[in-house]
Amino acid sequence: MSPDHVYDIQELAPDERTVAGKRYRNYLRFASQTALWAAYVYFAARLFFILTTPERTWKMWAMFTVEGFFAYMSHNHHQLSAAATKPSEQKSRGRLRLRSSDCLPRVDVLITCCGEPSDVILDTVRAACVLDYPSSLLRVRVLDDGASTELQEAVTKLSLKWNHLHYHTRGKQSGKSFAKAGNLNYALFSLQTEDPPEFCTVVDADSILMPEFLRATLPHLLLDPEAALLTTRQYFYNLPNGDPLSQSRAYFYTCENTELDLLNHALDAGSGAVFRRDAILNAGGYPTYSFSEDWQLSLILRGLGKRTMQVQEVLQFGLVPTSLAGHVKQRNRWHIGHSQQISVMFPSANKGIPEKLRWDIAIGGLTIIAGLLCYVMGYVALPFLLVFGDSLIPAESAVQVKAQVILATIYVASTWAYDWFRSAHAGVPFAPFAHAENSWLAGAHLYAVIRFQLFGSKPKGSFVTGSTANSSENATSISALKKAYRDILQSSSGILFNVGLFFASVGAFVIAIQMAIYGHGDLVTRALTTVAWPPLLHLSFLVIFNNWVPVMHLFNHPEYYSREDRLVASEKNISYPKTGVEKDAASERSFAAICCSVLVPVTLVGLMMGVLSL
Repeated sequence: MSPDHVYDIQELAPDERTVAGKRYRNYLRFASQTALWAAYVYFAARLFFILTTPERTWKMWAMFTVEGFFAYMSHNHHQLSAAATKPSEQKSRGRLRLRSSDCLPRVDVLITCCGEPSDVILDTVRAACVLDYPSSLLRVRVLDDGASTELQEAVTKLSLKWNHLHYHTRGKQSGKSFAKAGNLNYALFSLQTEDPPEFCTVVDADSILMPEFLRATLPHLLLDPEAALLTTRQYFYNLPNGDPLSQSRAYFYTCENTELDLLNHALDAGSGAVFRRDAILNAGGYPTYSFSEDWQLSLILRGLGKRTMQVQEVLQFGLVPTSLAGHVKQRNRWHIGHSQQISVMFPSANKGIPEKLRWDIAIGGLTIIAGLLCYVMGYVALPFLLVFGDSLIPAESAVQVKAQVILATIYVASTWAYDWFRSAHAGVPFAPFAHAENSWLAGAHLYAVIRFQLFGSKPKGSFVTGSTANSSENATSISALKKAYRDILQSSSGILFNVGLFFASVGAFVIAIQMAIYGHGDLVTRALTTVAWPPLLHLSFLVIFNNWVPVMHLFNHPEYYSREDRLVASEKNISYPKTGVEKDAASERSFAAICCSVLVPVTLVGLMMGVLSL
């Protein structure tokens, strides 16, 4: 294809969410910078007061340390928003369409699978075969690491109808031989040696592509020769009402990855990625040192100076695990993959990656694991701080207490304000501090990482190349009692830890209030230096709110939609999500809803702090 070829690309009007979000970009930049400086000043002052007080106690240091843990978790988000919202990075990703069918590039659609149900895979295959793209320039390759005879026969039969459909297998891998990365590299380096395509699309076994997928994604890559990869937001058609486990990952797509996209550093989220084949080959193919190969590929491309992008249009629908145990196993796999980033420092794993980039990747993996440790230590420490935390801060004089309370209130208020503006900028009303969603799983993740790294051997069958639809933990035809038993005791550390932590935190908070009310001395001073200390109130909210999620799940199991309820056959007998499903996935609530879900709690906390300060 000539590099000077001009493609017929149309820019569509932006969606309402994007337009609304742009209005808050400058406010988000100000809020993120304010939160950063408020944290710097606050922690410097706190350290000064502790060091200069004559009666330092271990409780003061413990409170300071726990505050630091949670500040560390927020700091990276503040920095990202401050960098992404600079005036030079103001342009959001537009909605583009490739209109003409003349002189288009060749594309291979790579469908990775390993043991998922054949009917799920075939829905994905059929949808890929009828994409709105010239079939002479399109190949659909089913990459089956499960070596399923049933699937091979079904694909062979379909290929009589669509001659651009092909079945391939490396043999029965069951997650071995570098799992999904090895499966994709098999296609890149072995299957595509003759007549290679210019672009490739990676699709998980359960992800149904909408007909306009390629015409909506390719224009972004065609207009930017330096762009190596474009990832698309994943939508799911079987999500339960309310998405109680945050399985949609909406916060990641609309906040974190959107800001990374403004910096041309979006992270590949796996299914629905479109990439320039030569760029991936030059990067050494998919990295095989980690199970999170999509994330790692993004880091390598970024380190090599390539751009990676994201679009949020509704272009694909997949499946989420339909049990708490399946959800835990899926997230554990991701974090095991992050822990494997450290191995990139070993010569056998780096595959020629530049030394500086290897350090960046390894440190990034350590940072993610350190974040898990911070959450666990902070969550465990909170009940003890509440119950035994008399004089959590230096309180030699009323002036000293007042200065610390004022700085603490400003610091906490700035983090709440930032959180609100980030939600407003995304155009999506999130629960407060959604960046901590699923943080209650930190203990399970650490346990899984330690077990895998220290006591594991080779990858087990759970590390498959496609979705988690083949996981036994997704079985729904069991009683509620058996579900509870499985989730609490049989999962990888279960949620018994979280249940105990929730009730311990609530009980400790109640005890701390009673101790403040019936203790000796001035009530206001006593409260402000213990249970009503603003950062402690903030941490109590985070711990109780987040650990309530698995507790609520035990008492109210969400109902996941079946495929039969959510899919409907088109005129060509291709299964797509029903119209209502697409509207549910694309719809965003109003600005007023954002106010109610985030601003009201901020206001209540601010009023409480103001009253107590008086």
